[in-house]
Amino acid sequence: MHSERWRDDRVVDIQVKSSALRREAELTLLVPRHWRESKQGWPTLYLLHGAGDDHTCWLRWTDILRLADEAGILVVMPPGGRVGLYSDWLAPDHVGTIPHWDEFVFSELPELLEKHYWASEVRAGAGVSMGGYGVLRGAQRHPGFFRAVASFSGLLHTTRRGMPAFARAMLRREGEKASSLWASRAHWLAEDPYRNAELLRGTPLHLSTGDGRRGPLDRRFSGGSVLEWIIGPGTLDLAARLGQLGIPVSLHAYPGTHTWPYWRRELNTTFPFLLSALRK
Repeated sequence: MHSERWRDDRVVDIQVKSSALRREAELTLLVPRHWRESKQGWPTLYLLHGAGDDHTCWLRWTDILRLADEAGILVVMPPGGRVGLYSDWLAPDHVGTIPHWDEFVFSELPELLEKHYWASEVRAGAGVSMGGYGVLRGAQRHPGFFRAVASFSGLLHTTRRGMPAFARAMLRREGEKASSLWASRAHWLAEDPYRNAELLRGTPLHLSTGDGRRGPLDRRFSGGSVLEWIIGPGTLDLAARLGQLGIPVSLHAYPGTHTWPYWRRELNTTFPFLLSALRK
């Protein structure tokens, strides 16, 4: 069951009663200009947000409305929880239900879009930070779901030294228990994109990361410097691992921080790559 609130003729906020999340959730969808005139299957770009944020960030911080308008595609921006990690939880989060974010994004949501908004099964995905993790995890867990994925400053080696402690700190910051998400060492390993790199074979990939140093888009020092210094090496680890496995990957490593000016730039420069996959 769902309801709609149209902001204008292009942007609609959709409220859903999700069985996967055991709660209500809101997502935002951008539709092409001629969407109402043609019930064809529309290719769809999934944009996944980062931790401590929500799905509205893409409209607040990027040029996605203009990019989508020129491309003639659907763009869906779903929620992933403040720190849901796009995973199916094992125990209740602070809201009091056991959210299955993977099931919501990769099963329940496509069914809704295909049935009511004429989405096709042609999809690409991009994400920032936690969302960069989410699109790669989704590509690994659901082979063929995405025709291409792009990760911007993603958490791509979650069992790297220091990263479990960092992930637990993120969870605690949002009032969550780490054991409600990933309960054992085996579970952590199974959820790590680096450890499961082989599952990305056949999916066109673009990875990008800053190095935590102040770069050309930084006006001042911020916490984004420390975050990128912690998270960024995981992207380099995964790129190297993919190279060892003979899996093609495009990598952009740059001086810069864990902040939106860089992700906006990365979306703009990566958009032709994503659009090419959607048009094949």
